[in-house]
Amino acid sequence: MTTDLLDRKLERAFTHLDADGSGVIDEHDIIALGSRLLSALAEPATSPKATQVMAGLVDFWQELFTELDLDRDGKVTPEEYKQGMTRLYADGGPAYDRSFRPMVKAFLTVVDTDGDGRISQEEFHKAQEAFDTKLGTADTEAFFKRIDADGDGTLSVDELLTAVREYYTGTDEDAPGNLLFGEL
Repeated sequence: MTTDLLDRKLERAFTHLDADGSGVIDEHDIIALGSRLLSALAEPATSPKATQVMAGLVDFWQELFTELDLDRDGKVTPEEYKQGMTRLYADGGPAYDRSFRPMVKAFLTVVDTDGDGRISQEEFHKAQEAFDTKLGTADTEAFFKRIDADGDGTLSVDELLTAVREYYTGTDEDAPGNLLFGEL
């Protein structure tokens, strides 16, 4: 059983993944998510970075899909999503690292527009816009600073993974990762 906070976060994440608003998540939604990110970051769909992002998303989806689509109908309902995500990631175990690390690395590749291996505040803001988090500039800056654990002004894969882990597994109302998809 999840807490109210986790329920709210999973509902928010589901809404962001359900790109066409159909009430279920399928392969087309995941492709639309990647396309939205590439478009927001002005990354050509045929670039090596775009290919890596889309491959990371497909791998992520396949990993999740096998676990979440309990009735094997090719779609994940909100209830399947909530139950599956809770089962897989509640303790942040090996399934979390196996599925989220490659996806976050793929996103980092395309969000890192200057290729320095880290996400700047400006790059982070563009990614937040791509995910339609509806966080204003000041809120995005505050969120960025909260997840920049080492305070160096950039985000690493590990810092992003920590925020993602807090979002999907954390029950602390004040955890920075809770803002991953905007205000709850």
